[in-house]
Amino acid sequence: MIQRCCALLLALTFHTALLAQDPDIRQLMTEEEFAAAGLGKLSNAEIETINQWLIRYTVQDAEEMLEYSPAVKEADYEDIQSRIDGAFNGWNGPTRFRLQNGQVWETNSMRSYDYSAVDPEVVITRNWLGIHRMRIVETGRSINVRRVE
Repeated sequence: MIQRCCALLLALTFHTALLAQDPDIRQLMTEEEFAAAGLGKLSNAEIETINQWLIRYTVQDAEEMLEYSPAVKEADYEDIQSRIDGAFNGWNGPTRFRLQNGQVWETNSMRSYDYSAVDPEVVITRNWLGIHRMRIVETGRSINVRRVE
């Protein structure tokens, strides 16, 4: 019980620290998304204008969009079901996982898990703190991940 309370406190502290920073579109998007949107052509002043808009949007409209937009609701809470593409040998420290849907996820955990499979089915869920967790369907084992592509 104490370990769970400490883990929750640590997660809340980390999440609060992330929220304390001003949003920067260069950090919120993957490099691929940033390039595909053509944002690399913009000057630092133009990027800063987008960042300021993002702050205003977050304050004024984001909560309403989460509440009323069906597309936003669906994207926010929808589980991702796919398969790891090819051979899977578990994880050992920081590990990347390329899924058959084209997404790439990674863990920075130092945990290890040995399991060999080809194209194992996975489900990625998002909790109320915004943390994603990937579960190997066949074994039920899971680990925290973040999307990198």
